[in-house]
Amino acid sequence: MNVGINVSDIDHDLTLDLARRAERAELESVLLGETWGWEAFTLLGELAQVTETVTLGTGIVPVYSRSPALLGQAAATAARATDGRFLLGIGVSGPAVIENWHGVEFDRPVGRTAETVRIVKRVLSGEVVDHDGTDFDLSGFRLRVDPPGDVPVYVGALGKTNVRMAGAEADGWMPVFMPEGRFEELYEEFRDSAEGRGRDPDELTVVPNTVAAVAEDGEAARDKVRHHIAFYVGTMGSFYHRMLSEAGYEDEADAIRDAWRNEGPEAATERVPDAVVDASAVAGTPEGTAERLADYEDLGVDGLSLYFPRRADADLMRETVDHLGALTE
Repeated sequence: MNVGINVSDIDHDLTLDLARRAERAELESVLLGETWGWEAFTLLGELAQVTETVTLGTGIVPVYSRSPALLGQAAATAARATDGRFLLGIGVSGPAVIENWHGVEFDRPVGRTAETVRIVKRVLSGEVVDHDGTDFDLSGFRLRVDPPGDVPVYVGALGKTNVRMAGAEADGWMPVFMPEGRFEELYEEFRDSAEGRGRDPDELTVVPNTVAAVAEDGEAARDKVRHHIAFYVGTMGSFYHRMLSEAGYEDEADAIRDAWRNEGPEAATERVPDAVVDASAVAGTPEGTAERLADYEDLGVDGLSLYFPRRADADLMRETVDHLGALTE
């Protein structure tokens, strides 16, 4: 199974170092997300200069912060800069980021994403972009430079409707931080939607993004992941709380969120049980990680993109990359 890393919003020089390290370890990909830290496409240009073979991409950038045409232009530019080793991952992010950081109304997320996928694909085709939609009305222009060839467009979707849209419109699905039980349910929705549009789901790509920490000190690695889960369930709106609940961990999700609000981060971290860590993340010793990678392979995914917990230091990130490389040889 293909395994890559996601190096979103960490120290700039460390980002470059980890990309080089991932390539030396023969990992599949290095992805960059975009929240309220680094701007993804500029940094991807830098990564293109310090790597030669690893796939680079966005995982994910929000559909609200750029027009679909500009996303298409950015994807075309990145594909050229990387000699074709680029993939575009897009998604909605969340209301807190979109409204409070970008100052844009978080409106019609699924519809906006669907229109964005169609427009981006049209831009990348080099054909005239004529689109008469609810959010966008475009006509008369085409990409002014040579189209870059095939650029896969993946959607980072969590909810059922958005996952079905990804199956109908996108080249792949990037579920983010999704417990296994919930993933299996939504994977069927993804495949069913693709088939309903006359598409072969086996020709689409499924690459879950989840948090990972792999170290000889497995318990220390798991504790870093435990805090990361607590942060997302406790503070990042309702998305992750709801997803954990829908995966069968409603009581645990409530306990984590309540503890974060009323007692603080450390208390919330203590409320994250091993079962939730095991279902949601890749965390622990190299031996345990080998078993977790096998579990994901059994789910039928095409690969994994693994990002580091918020409290990971540079040594843990480097150790995780090295162990992943050894495990996927």
